[in-house]
Amino acid sequence: MSKRTVITMSAIFLLAGVLISALYNFLMSKHYDKQECSMSLVVFHKNARANITLNYMYSLKNQNGIVAVSGTYIEDNKLKGRIRRDVAYNWTENQDSYHLHSSRINKFEIIETLPDDLLADILPDFYVYPDKDVSYSILNQGVHGFLFTIGKRPLLYCAR
Repeated sequence: MSKRTVITMSAIFLLAGVLISALYNFLMSKHYDKQECSMSLVVFHKNARANITLNYMYSLKNQNGIVAVSGTYIEDNKLKGRIRRDVAYNWTENQDSYHLHSSRINKFEIIETLPDDLLADILPDFYVYPDKDVSYSILNQGVHGFLFTIGKRPLLYCAR
């Protein structure tokens, strides 16, 4: 084969590989329909401070998802406990108003050391106990994330 034929065939195979890869990624993203965003927050309660990260992973098609809750709870400048749990949830929506319902809580016992009653002091029951609800207005902020509000008051920003 001539050098020109080898270069042409190589270019065709390279282009075919790129197209097949792009098609595969597109089909998989549509099939699984998984979305996610993340937020970090610091909550103060009495003489305690909690550094918390909430990672929302969800499926628009199935209207369900998981919130990975992780962080630390510090009281009187001493580590009181660690937080690591997954909250399985589903939701209903009415325009920009979303009603989330926790269906299952999966605590990572090896990591999480904070009792539920202390966590319930700093987070809504939705993140602590199964079969609890929380409602937010969630406003799309373009490709970069979402703004969680209660009424007209901005509460949290969830970055994609």
